[in-house]
Amino acid sequence: MTQKSANIGSRIVRNCHEKLRRGPIVIRAGNVPIKIYRVSSGGYDSFIVTYYSAGTRKRESFSDLPRARDRANEIARAVINDRLAVVELNNADRDSYVRAIGLLRPLGIPLHGAIEEYVAARSLLNGQPLLPALQEYIGRRRNITDKPVRDIIAELLESRKQALRSQRYIQTLRSHLSRFAAAFHTNISSITTGRIEDWLISLNLGPCGRNNVRCSLVTFFHFARSRHYLPKGEATEADDIPKAKDPGGKIGILRPQELAKLLSEAEAEPALYLALGAFTGLRSAELIRPEWSDINLERGHIVVAKEKAKTATRRLVPIQPNLTQWLAPHRGRTGRVFTSEHAADRAIAFANGHLDWPNNALRHSYATYRLAAIADTARVALEMGNSPQKLMTNYRELADEREAAEWFSIVPER
Repeated sequence: MTQKSANIGSRIVRNCHEKLRRGPIVIRAGNVPIKIYRVSSGGYDSFIVTYYSAGTRKRESFSDLPRARDRANEIARAVINDRLAVVELNNADRDSYVRAIGLLRPLGIPLHGAIEEYVAARSLLNGQPLLPALQEYIGRRRNITDKPVRDIIAELLESRKQALRSQRYIQTLRSHLSRFAAAFHTNISSITTGRIEDWLISLNLGPCGRNNVRCSLVTFFHFARSRHYLPKGEATEADDIPKAKDPGGKIGILRPQELAKLLSEAEAEPALYLALGAFTGLRSAELIRPEWSDINLERGHIVVAKEKAKTATRRLVPIQPNLTQWLAPHRGRTGRVFTSEHAADRAIAFANGHLDWPNNALRHSYATYRLAAIADTARVALEMGNSPQKLMTNYRELADEREAAEWFSIVPER
């Protein structure tokens, strides 16, 4: 060390001693003070560096001032570099800190962890109080009974049977949900939207088929919620599954000669099913529900009661003159029109065996030829329980008046 450096060091030490006579030396790291005190005992001086770390007051003793000052500067650098948690607490703050630590000790959660979790929760609640929100959350889950998927499906199907829902509806529900149960051998609470979507993708269905299965799943999850197997007042995992966008496709219809050939070769029950569908435009689910009392040949209409209609709205479907001839042999009958729950399956299977059967062919064909015959969109929409916009979009100009006349002139062979 040069003589000049030694002189500067001695001067700094003398200045520090002068300051210590007036009080402690304070070295600041931002707003945090690190203090150096001089303590005399037995004729000897010692120098105490004091600071707070994690809420606790720390004291370090040194025999000479330069070493104490170096240590104070080291602590200051550590504070500035965030390597030392130093804080100066007043009495009220210290009491609050100690109480917080005591409350968290049984939970084994550090104070900073509890604060981070609390701040995150309040942020999610947009600043609303946390405790009332938590109490409401727990209240919704009170008395929830978790249950296996298969058991809930059995309850759902039985409830629909007791409610006298149509056999076809129950069969569709059973088909969709049986496949779901085969893939999910678990309780309903463990099923997530993501897992359901992965399963739907694995089925490799088209948009319409996917949406049909999704509809059954929504029914299932809502039923589970109503039975307290899921929390009330919350959307279910099935609700979050997006509907598939159906880009639409070409409407498939039958030609008059194709229908005439089918009807001439079909047995009595399949022929009646095909004729009713082709000349009324009833939906497939509505075709198997009517009773003979719904068919009024005298007034020339079929009553579709609201409990039998997809739209839950009562409507009257006109009986076309040629359909009167198909129904005439059954005049005076009572009970259900189709006593077998498999009547629709047999009729469609027969049709598939004779030609390439378009999807929903009977309803699409009726809409096409009826619209071509009378050119009244509103009237046809009313008859079919559909919207005029959909008719105009799907069926306009698929057939002409001549083909329509040919379609509605198909009668039983004598």
